[in-house]
Amino acid sequence: MSALAADPPRLDLAALAIATLATPSLDAPACLHTLDALAARVQVEVERHLDDGLSLARLRALRHVLADIEGFRGNEREYYSPENSFLDHVLEHKVGLPITLSVVYLEVARRAGIPLYGVAFPGHFLVACNTGSHKLVVDPYHNGDILTETGCEELLKRVAPQLRFDPAKLTPAPVELITYRMLSNLKRVYLEHEDAERGLAVVDLLLLLAPDHPGELRTRALLLSKVGAFRAGLKDVERCLELSPEAPDRERLELMAKDLRERLANLN
Repeated sequence: MSALAADPPRLDLAALAIATLATPSLDAPACLHTLDALAARVQVEVERHLDDGLSLARLRALRHVLADIEGFRGNEREYYSPENSFLDHVLEHKVGLPITLSVVYLEVARRAGIPLYGVAFPGHFLVACNTGSHKLVVDPYHNGDILTETGCEELLKRVAPQLRFDPAKLTPAPVELITYRMLSNLKRVYLEHEDAERGLAVVDLLLLLAPDHPGELRTRALLLSKVGAFRAGLKDVERCLELSPEAPDRERLELMAKDLRERLANLN
């Protein structure tokens, strides 16, 4: 995740690093060239919309190229496919998750000089830009729809009805948070598919971003146990107990540690 150590952090490179989990030999320069080419087309398109004002012209040009012409859209048929989390796959097939499609919008916008930022909206990632005292919000998953705050409130009622809308939910998300959320989505898919090895690779990356995260340590301990790495799993459980001696699930962690010690003893 050296992309996050860059100044400023590189979301495109971070997303491609995630994609190497599935395709270690992926052609990163080709993916970057695709983003460059899309941005060049957006810049040309902006000139055709300038009568709408610069901010709106930029957004309309961006969504026209990406949604209307290129057809980037949400993968509703196979929403939970791991491929939806990989930028190279999304660039090639033009379908993906809200957050991966948002990465395409953000990186094309950055190259085209459009001040777009990510919005970690609950349950459905979005992108937005400021226009004076207002925000223009774009939903890359739904054909680049441009949303008002009222539209965002209606979206929240659909994706997370238990939550109440407030404008603070539209604040900019840093690159590190976007990367973490991409990895969390991928982890969830692998866990649901009971793919311990791939899930473990993702959790390792999550712990690089958030060392000593108690939830990720617990998850990694379980996955390590499933693949027979009992000593490493025990180390993570012991670290959880060290970090949170008063954890509500302390008894369960202690039982897990005992079980792993017994498994190790049986190997000797």
